[in-house]
Amino acid sequence: MAKNSRHTKLIAIAGPSACGKSLLAKELLKKLGSDKCSIISQDNYYKDWGRLSIAKRKKINFDNIRAFDFALFKKHLKALKNNKTISLPYYDFISSRRLKKTKKIAPKVFIIVEGLMPYVKKETGKLFDLKIYVDAENHTCMARRINRDINERGETLESTCRRYFKDVLPMQVKYVEPQKRCADIAVNSSKKLGDKTLDKIVRRIKRWY
Repeated sequence: MAKNSRHTKLIAIAGPSACGKSLLAKELLKKLGSDKCSIISQDNYYKDWGRLSIAKRKKINFDNIRAFDFALFKKHLKALKNNKTISLPYYDFISSRRLKKTKKIAPKVFIIVEGLMPYVKKETGKLFDLKIYVDAENHTCMARRINRDINERGETLESTCRRYFKDVLPMQVKYVEPQKRCADIAVNSSKKLGDKTLDKIVRRIKRWY
């Protein structure tokens, strides 16, 4: 964990697909306060695949490290860390396109960055002041992902299950799980995240101020 208190503190939350990263981020936001903290998702940094046909876009493996625009991700992390405002891109999973509209994210005391692999690369990992890894049983993650992809991303039950075993699990083992070894804090969200877990993380964060 970095000790320099003059820059915005970047907190990474990594973990398998649908393991509860977003939930943890929102719970931490409640504890820290929206006046001091904002959340951004690595999902906003998927590459724009508009050059591909619709048929080819449907075959994109969004759990592969190559699906992310790490150049822009790193650029924005460095800007936030140096107390600069960024223009966060929006991503449409149905069309696999990056939208033209953006959202201004101003630096705050803390910025929480949640996603599959925010610190899988050394050059982005070293920018984070605290690295958290969220884990859950595979069957729990699969159930959560089915619910999310059908309701939010236009997938069918069949396509979601096929993608989970073909793409998600292999990429999870290759890219996501190794991040656990360099995490400062690891939590399991198979059951409800308890106050003790949240308080432990908040106490760690509040050492900065």
